[in-house]
Amino acid sequence: MAATVCLWAAVAIAAWEPGEPVAAYWGGPGYWTNEEKLDDRWLQQLKEGGFNTVWARTPEELDNAARYGMRAIYMLAPETVWFKVDLDDAAQASALAERIDRVKNHPALYVYQHWDEPSAEKFSELTRVKEWIRRRDPNHATWINLLPCYATNKQLGVEGDKTRAYWEYAKRYGEVYSPEFLTYDHYQFKTSGDVGIYFLNMGIIRQCAAAMGIPFWNGVQACSWTPGKLASPSSPRIPGPDEMRYLVYTTAAYGAHGIYYYVYCRKGHVGSIVALDGTPDAKYEVLKTLNREFVAIAKMLCALRFKGAYFQGLHPTGTSSYCEQALLKITPETPYAELQSLQELTDTTLVTRFDAPDKPTHLMVVNCDYRKDRTLHIKAPSAAERFDALAGTWSPVGAEFDLSLIRGSGALLRLAK
Repeated sequence: MAATVCLWAAVAIAAWEPGEPVAAYWGGPGYWTNEEKLDDRWLQQLKEGGFNTVWARTPEELDNAARYGMRAIYMLAPETVWFKVDLDDAAQASALAERIDRVKNHPALYVYQHWDEPSAEKFSELTRVKEWIRRRDPNHATWINLLPCYATNKQLGVEGDKTRAYWEYAKRYGEVYSPEFLTYDHYQFKTSGDVGIYFLNMGIIRQCAAAMGIPFWNGVQACSWTPGKLASPSSPRIPGPDEMRYLVYTTAAYGAHGIYYYVYCRKGHVGSIVALDGTPDAKYEVLKTLNREFVAIAKMLCALRFKGAYFQGLHPTGTSSYCEQALLKITPETPYAELQSLQELTDTTLVTRFDAPDKPTHLMVVNCDYRKDRTLHIKAPSAAERFDALAGTWSPVGAEFDLSLIRGSGALLRLAK
């Protein structure tokens, strides 16, 4: 990761707690552009799919979510993700107070959805609204989803080269808005290949979240929104089940507390997790397992400190190459090479390390090649155990062992003290 660091102090959080790691979606039942209400039909499918956080626009939809043990992202404005209110207008302030008072004690309420991808120029205005809401309801956070690092300086509202501008954007957001958690989205799969700054973006957000002492969520691509004749080499492609596995495991490896997919289903989008009529895509079938694995792994890692991310093989922008800090000797050893624009991470292994006082070191090993299964021979500095995310159990594998990883998958290991 680049040497730049976030310099603001950790922000004190009131009564809201992040709770169980998040498996959520964007654009689906309960979301403003969808005609479908969050009802039993959709909730049964979401529950089976391993999702634990949904969208809601009405108190009735919150009731439905509660019956399934689901948390809800509540839309302050049911018709848009860009919630605008003039707090100096008595009627608007009163309407907002009434909307919050109706739901603030609801058991399914998780966070309020506030804004999507703002410019830094809007942070002060949005902060005033947030602080007003927190005075009305100190027990729930407000959610703003940040822009990705490939946004232009004009979109970000800051100047400078691409990387430094994005650091400044995230830093300013933390200083001004004082969020309870960080989220952003990054869509890397193009018709002509993969955008090469996915890990740069996640690394910046992870470091900023760590500096503030708060968790982060990763928003990932699950569809295309330029179908058919509109498609071009730079258009988003439809990712398949193996790409989803790669996104889930790399997100878990970076210590994220949440993952959400764009989109579950939405008009104007193709290849989504399910069709508009609810017919599941192949991605839905693998997410039944992947979502549960993500939540289980994130639970294991949330109390530990992220030490570093190390790549053996192709080296993405803004990341660290493989070194002794990764602790594991992995063969066959893929030669170091710089990842090129639109190149896939073939034959590349990611190892991330997590430490904490009086706890064993944990290591995530991810096969970043989502086209090919790989078997790695591992030599660890001490006896290791492997985590079964679905069973929630650890099994000994020794200090030297073979690790078979299907396309895009990973494994959580812990070392004997």
